[in-house]
Amino acid sequence: MSSEEKTRINVDIYGMQYKLSGHSSSSHLRRVAEHVDDQMNKIGKGFPRLDIPRVAVLAAVNIADGFLKLKDDMESKRVGIQNVMVEEHQTLADDYAALQQDYKDLVAKLAEAEAREQAGKQQLEKLQEEYAKLQNEYNEWIQLATLDQPEST
Repeated sequence: MSSEEKTRINVDIYGMQYKLSGHSSSSHLRRVAEHVDDQMNKIGKGFPRLDIPRVAVLAAVNIADGFLKLKDDMESKRVGIQNVMVEEHQTLADDYAALQQDYKDLVAKLAEAEAREQAGKQQLEKLQEEYAKLQNEYNEWIQLATLDQPEST
């Protein structure tokens, strides 16, 4: 249904026929009429001496009261949901900040570990060089020791 098309229906409210038209569906308009009829019938049964205009006004007051209570309830729920969302956002922001700090700490630890690894590699290279020198010296001593020994026949 386009926004310019109007729905037109005939309804019965409190024993009187009305033609309703609107931009809502016919089923919605019938529900509205039934609600008004129900409210007027409840008031009419509770107060049988009231004339139709007074019954209609009291029905309108009851309907408005229900509407405003629902509106207040929805606003209260909206505020509650908004508060929960603000709290959740703050919790998530705090968690995110903590995770960022953990990440920075881990990056720093990784850098320290890499530096220790590099220092260890350099120390290993020095030790390997020193070992090679000592191995060469040992081999030279062995050669000298074998040269200094007399040959036995």
